[in-house]
Amino acid sequence: MKLFFILLILLLMNITLGKEELDLVLKYAPIIRFDEKEPFFPVRIGYTVFKNSGKSPSFPREIKLSQNEIAIEYAIYWDWDIQHLYELEHVWVYVKNEKITRVEASWHGDYNDMKGAKIAGTHPILYSQPGKHAFAPSPSWFQPLFFKYERFIAPCKDKAGSGGILIKDMFYGLISKNPEDDKLVENYLKKFSFTPTFNFTKEFIADKEIYVPWKDLFEEIPKRVKSWIEKLRRGEVEK
Repeated sequence: MKLFFILLILLLMNITLGKEELDLVLKYAPIIRFDEKEPFFPVRIGYTVFKNSGKSPSFPREIKLSQNEIAIEYAIYWDWDIQHLYELEHVWVYVKNEKITRVEASWHGDYNDMKGAKIAGTHPILYSQPGKHAFAPSPSWFQPLFFKYERFIAPCKDKAGSGGILIKDMFYGLISKNPEDDKLVENYLKKFSFTPTFNFTKEFIADKEIYVPWKDLFEEIPKRVKSWIEKLRRGEVEK
């Protein structure tokens, strides 16, 4: 009986700590603005809270903290990118004395300081690349004319679906693909091809229910990808 009460106390402590961590994650969660023609939005956000410097579990980088600083890593998951099945982008919010000290976010496998990003209360506001979802602190990042078509428009139009099924390094052996399934993905995504307006009028504030610890999202992603592939094979997916 004594062991039962000890286990119960430990369970209640874990539940309390889990709630406190989620409350922290929600407090500083980013607000994401999307192109008015954006067809795809996040369906899950995996979070990790860093109280000490250390290696990210979901992105190839080190998180470096100053004294008394914490960082919240948001691994933001979409079922679809305009070019391939599934997408994972990241935002890092650093906090000290309950104030945001800096924000970083991913950009096509790398990451950048989101210097200049506006803060709404305790929420950084970021802009998502149309169709591709890389993050920027301002729409001005998408304006340079010399590469605007090739970098930002062509992927949403001419190259829609061209990536087939994405397999990031962390999912090798957990997600599989073949040319036939790649073609199914390509044909499906071509239905969503669009010309970005670069008017970021759609604002995304994630519901509490889509936040999960990163380890849970890591386990879920291969299952979601497999489910989409099976639906495409059976012809059950419509625009």
